[in-house]
Amino acid sequence: MAFVIVFYSNCVFSYTYTNIDKTLDHQITINPKAVFYKIEALLVDTELPVNLKVRLMVLQSEVAYIIDQPESILKYSKAALATGLLTDIWHARALISQSRGYSQRGQFHEFFATANMAVIKTEQSSLLNYKIAALVERANAYNLLGNNTNAAKDLTLAIKYLDLMPNIFDKAIILERFSTVNKRLGNIEVAQKYQRQANVIYEKMGSPHYLSVGYYNLARIYQEISQWQDASSWMLKSYRQALKDKNKLNQAFSLSRLSEYQNNLGNLTAAKNYLNEAIIAADLSTSERVKIHVRKNMANILAKNNEFTKSRALLIETIKLAKTHKMERDRVELIHMLAETYFKLGNFESAYLTLKSASPLLND
Repeated sequence: MAFVIVFYSNCVFSYTYTNIDKTLDHQITINPKAVFYKIEALLVDTELPVNLKVRLMVLQSEVAYIIDQPESILKYSKAALATGLLTDIWHARALISQSRGYSQRGQFHEFFATANMAVIKTEQSSLLNYKIAALVERANAYNLLGNNTNAAKDLTLAIKYLDLMPNIFDKAIILERFSTVNKRLGNIEVAQKYQRQANVIYEKMGSPHYLSVGYYNLARIYQEISQWQDASSWMLKSYRQALKDKNKLNQAFSLSRLSEYQNNLGNLTAAKNYLNEAIIAADLSTSERVKIHVRKNMANILAKNNEFTKSRALLIETIKLAKTHKMERDRVELIHMLAETYFKLGNFESAYLTLKSASPLLND
């Protein structure tokens, strides 16, 4: 039986219980940013039935991952889980999403704990497709915590099932995460193979948003083995798709990496130009993470060109930004960069004190 729900706000939204999730799921594959704002509008409606609201919270956390909003990932996944109203499938989805939020914020112990809960939940509820996603997330967490043996075990188990999944959007997201951990483990050919499989799915979808992300990830694999020209070619494709999508976030990430690759190829003028464009795009986006990322890259380029005073000022500004938004992994890296900059400037006491300030963060 289909029950019709009517939402009143500035606009009137009419959905059925049976179709709303499918409708939004389909729209996510086309324009995730638009879906994010649509769900935001729905969630503030006081007439929204509570069971539907908690499902939309989980869906919103998943969309937040796609558009790089770690605070929203954690906000909505935690809120949904706290209700105690989620069915097994939605509970598993919330845990998987929450684990990705901790991953983006660089909180690797929380990342592992949540991914492990997701694996346990999917095993208890016999949710095979979600178990694959949970295993891949736990493998990523194991790797980031230095436990590559267990990471490899989870990947071996996940791939048995992953290869059997139909080539649909959900599989592409898992393939990306599978590729990422293999890249970090040094399994470059495996990483390339599965990222290319994800890209084939995105190409069939024809979505510029996901093609931009897929080409970006493939470029990063070539970056891992210092093949700067191939990396640049794929990153340029990523940037062109981001332009087509009018996506400032993806534009900023792609431009920033293009700058890095051109710098490594010795094209310093091109590197600076790309990075200046990246900062403009980042500041027009809603992602704090990309704003930190592009400024970190600019500080690197300034340091490589012996512009240490400018690099120092930019690093101090960016460390404050990372602290405000709880991006602890980035904050530690930036502090180490600042300490090295002080050392290059001959200010050894400041270098020591700066480096010392990172110690409590490393122990958290």
